[in-house]
Amino acid sequence: MSSINLTDEADSYIDQLDRKEITKDSYRKMLSQFVAYLGKRNISEPTKKDVLRYKEYLDKRVGSATIQKSVVVLRGFFRYLKMNETYDDIMYGVRGVNVEKTFKREALSVEEIHKLIATAKEESSKGISKLRDYAMISLMITTGLRTIEVERANVEDLIFRKYETILFIEGKGHDDKDDYVKVSSEVSGIIEDYLRARNDNLKPLFITHSKNHQGERLMTRDIRGIVKNLLRDIGLNDKRYSAHSLRHSVATILLQNGGTLDEVKQILRHKDISTTEIYNHSLQRKNNNGELLVSDVVFKEETKNG
Repeated sequence: MSSINLTDEADSYIDQLDRKEITKDSYRKMLSQFVAYLGKRNISEPTKKDVLRYKEYLDKRVGSATIQKSVVVLRGFFRYLKMNETYDDIMYGVRGVNVEKTFKREALSVEEIHKLIATAKEESSKGISKLRDYAMISLMITTGLRTIEVERANVEDLIFRKYETILFIEGKGHDDKDDYVKVSSEVSGIIEDYLRARNDNLKPLFITHSKNHQGERLMTRDIRGIVKNLLRDIGLNDKRYSAHSLRHSVATILLQNGGTLDEVKQILRHKDISTTEIYNHSLQRKNNNGELLVSDVVFKEETKNG
């Protein structure tokens, strides 16, 4: 085993992968994070023990799905190095982790959604950036778009038709805008108000309006921040509530109002129905008041005997 430049080797590994560019970018990010972790600890020749410590490091900072993906990426990388006789396969015997089949973000109740929309609408009169936020929140809470899909959306992706408006989207793991969501007349009207107020020919559907970054595409971190601030404004200042909560809310509302798992799967563009079923299990658990029933029986009996 010899000392190597892991950054250069990572670039070579990613270049030869038969993967979509968006997947390669994800791999590159995870390998860069591992290399940065080693660099801060002056580790030039990592061992299996270093990998295990890295797993422990990640466990305190990210979810199980991210850790598992990191293990998979590192496993492929060091297998590649071993095949090229460049470095030992230090991932041999390193186990993955069980990915939690649950969501760590809470869905909003219908009342909370009404409050969120009302607050965003009230704020929209205070300037174009607030009008943008109102349009964006309305779109997310009715279509279940991910923040990355909102970021990638362009004005030209909106197709206004007589009876419906659709927005073509580039979904998670996609390189093309080969899917779409239906936008209600109420929401499309709000978006049109925002675009009229902008009065420009810029490509992104949602842009920044600050002096330093005027006209730039709104990024996922900005979108998350905007949603988080509005959630705080209505009293939901908890880590369980985030931009992703809006996506969960769409699924929950649909299921509560007669929607099927297949309909939710299609609208949220899940690859696997098992992902959609988590929403249903979560809803079933929320509606299961078994503990309260038991308590009612216990304390009623106690009162009767007392």
